[in-house]
Amino acid sequence: MSKMTGGSARHWHPGMTTASKDDIVHLTRKQLRGYRRAGFTWAEIKKLDRAVGRGEREITIRSATREITVILDG
Repeated sequence: MSKMTGGSARHWHPGMTTASKDDIVHLTRKQLRGYRRAGFTWAEIKKLDRAVGRGEREITIRSATREITVILDG
């Protein structure tokens, strides 16, 4: 069977979307700096950024030293 698409034939994983780059939301630089000043590690900030991109309202971050629930403002 011939290829029907004009793009590359990549595998689609469960949960992948066809959202455009304009639809994807990330933390702003101001929010990143605020979380960093509050004592969050870069790994924790990356988890927060992913949660914002998925549209979650709150996230619980568990690490070896602490467990924090952060309510994200949309």
